[in-house]
Amino acid sequence: MATGQPSQKVQLVRALMTQTLAYFTRNDARLVDMVRAHLMELVDDRPALGLGQNLRSAHALLGRYGPPFNRALQKSLANGLADELAGILPQQVRPAKPTAADDAAQGMSLSLIDVGEVERVLLLDRVAQRFGARYESVLEPLTQRLSVLFGRETTSIHDNPFQPVVLLRAFVAAWDLCELDPQATQDLVESLTPASFLDLAPLYTELNEMLVRAGVPAQRAMRIRQSASGHVPLGASSRPAALDGAAQPGTSRAAPLNGESGGGSGFAPVDSGGGARSAWSALAPMAHTVAAHARQFLQRLGLTPGARGLHAPDADDSELHTRPVFEAASPALMGYLGNLQAGASARSVPQWEEGQDLGEHNVLRQMRERDEIRHAPELDRGTVDALAEVFDFVFADQAIPMQMKVIIGRLQIPVLKAAMIDRDFFLSDQHPARRLVDTLAGASVAWAPEKGENDPLYQRIEHTVQRVLTEFEDDLALFGDLLREFTEFLFESEQQAQARVEPVAQKEHKGETWEQALSQADELIHERINMLSREQPLAPFLLPFLTTQWREVLARASMDESTREVRHAQAVTTMEQLIWSVQPKTTSEQRRELVAVLPDMVRQLNLGLDTIEWNGKPRATFTRRLISTHTMAIRLTQHAPLDTGSAALEEQDGKAALQQLDERRAARQFGAIDTFDAQAQTFQRGMWFDVSIEQGAHIRCRLSWVSPMRTRLLFTNRDGFDAFVRSEREVAAMLRLGRIRVLDNEAIVGRAIDKIMVDNELQMAA
Repeated sequence: MATGQPSQKVQLVRALMTQTLAYFTRNDARLVDMVRAHLMELVDDRPALGLGQNLRSAHALLGRYGPPFNRALQKSLANGLADELAGILPQQVRPAKPTAADDAAQGMSLSLIDVGEVERVLLLDRVAQRFGARYESVLEPLTQRLSVLFGRETTSIHDNPFQPVVLLRAFVAAWDLCELDPQATQDLVESLTPASFLDLAPLYTELNEMLVRAGVPAQRAMRIRQSASGHVPLGASSRPAALDGAAQPGTSRAAPLNGESGGGSGFAPVDSGGGARSAWSALAPMAHTVAAHARQFLQRLGLTPGARGLHAPDADDSELHTRPVFEAASPALMGYLGNLQAGASARSVPQWEEGQDLGEHNVLRQMRERDEIRHAPELDRGTVDALAEVFDFVFADQAIPMQMKVIIGRLQIPVLKAAMIDRDFFLSDQHPARRLVDTLAGASVAWAPEKGENDPLYQRIEHTVQRVLTEFEDDLALFGDLLREFTEFLFESEQQAQARVEPVAQKEHKGETWEQALSQADELIHERINMLSREQPLAPFLLPFLTTQWREVLARASMDESTREVRHAQAVTTMEQLIWSVQPKTTSEQRRELVAVLPDMVRQLNLGLDTIEWNGKPRATFTRRLISTHTMAIRLTQHAPLDTGSAALEEQDGKAALQQLDERRAARQFGAIDTFDAQAQTFQRGMWFDVSIEQGAHIRCRLSWVSPMRTRLLFTNRDGFDAFVRSEREVAAMLRLGRIRVLDNEAIVGRAIDKIMVDNELQMAA
């Protein structure tokens, strides 16, 4: 890429901005969860009163207003990056600020709350130093290339608009934009650490790789130019001259093949004979040979078993001088492939029928015996074999619906052309054609056959494939453009689904918070009861009250984070006073103290019981029993003896209450963790599953939300409907019974290359 061309520079800069915004969008919920978890860790360390209040407030507000905050973060991040770039780029190439949908933040002021601009800048710089030190190794190559892109003579972090301080400033701007709690701003910013924030290493790696693919060199790297022989480095962005519109002397595009008509795959038939034979079945005995050739080809490119085909060159000096150099693709072969693609683009999508062999759709296997392939250079034949194996893997993937496999299979010829133009297809998961295949295959998992061909996802995938067939010649940028459009479609669909999921998630989150509050109340009551001595046991009639009604009062007091500290402390104090009040009072001082304590204690008891709406006869009975106990203690007289039946009933109820308390506590204790528990603990939002439900039916669902404590895993369909909730332990049980199966969400091309490099090696060894 010529870095002096403003239009290309602006286009690349906008792509970098889009990549950054997309990274934060994909991880928005995770970012809020990480920050909130860290805030609670700081609160648990019992900081000073004011600091603790601010940390609790930030934790509560981020939890309550997470979605609006994330939308504000997208807006502030887009504006912040645009402002940074506007200050770095010359006036004539300043990018326009990207727009961001932000209905929730409409009308809010974008100005920061005035708490001292200088102090704010210094604070952000101080916090950003932690991030700079953490990501120095991935920031440095990115900063070097950005300095070259912007035409700087020297490398400076100030030429990196994606440096940590810019991202942190957007986070704080989003907090201010939502007008949450200005008093907590400084303590919130101080709390941010690399460990409690999104991992920025993948983002910086992605941005650097985008610059590498665009041809932006590192500051100290020497560019390798095409040799006089016409050989180009593997992964170079330049096209063979024969494909650039000006044919080389003595070369020409292959003439169209006459008389070729469409087959079941949607491509021109590759068998020159007139028979309608199944090329797949005829080539089946050659499968081992094709796999072996594919593996040898990938080894020649530099891949090793287990490499997953994810190597992305970083243009380091040593790497540039050690990378092998390969010939450009054969112009004759490229012309032949272009004719096949033109024939396929004019045909309708072939329909898959029940029982049909999908191997018939692997045209790359069928075309191996064509003269155009057999006479092609060895490197090109290896590319055909390797890609044939990749599409075999696509057709075999159980997660992709059959009709979707047929549609994606139509990309074989244009993707083969793209892999020949830039053989980094097999080495880098950032190759534009490979990313499009990965994204389409990953998205197709969400399509259900019962949705039909009018489903928006089906139509968008079909439309994207058709545009590749119709428009792709030799410019790989088309794949990037289509990928961006398709990703935007997925993003909009995801936003709509999340809007449906959010009310259910909020309800489940509230339920989890309530259960956690009850659990903490159980632990507190259990600890207090165990502290009692045998000489001063708890009155039996009080045990059911403490483990049931007052348990709820304690839990309710901790639910409202704005008043938790005061209300919960008061509920604990009232419980302590209640336990003490029913114990024998043997001295006049103790009786006078009881008389002094009772009015406020009774008032607090009533206030607490009112919050849980415990009324009617049960409350009246308990109150009379408590008054009687207090009266006897004040008068220093013996309690009126209970009849034998009542005393036995109180004793029985007290033991039952303690048993229930112990059972609740035991139920929360995890037993031994097996592999299914460990697997369930790794499940994250966005993963897809096949689930067996009643009567042998199967559904495909996505994990749409995971509660902070992982006691609620919310599964839905693609549109956010048909929700059902399971705990992590319940999901582990489903795994043990084989009632839930994880769909592999790793990029499919990487998995296919893994199979070629590892599985075939094992077969050859056998």
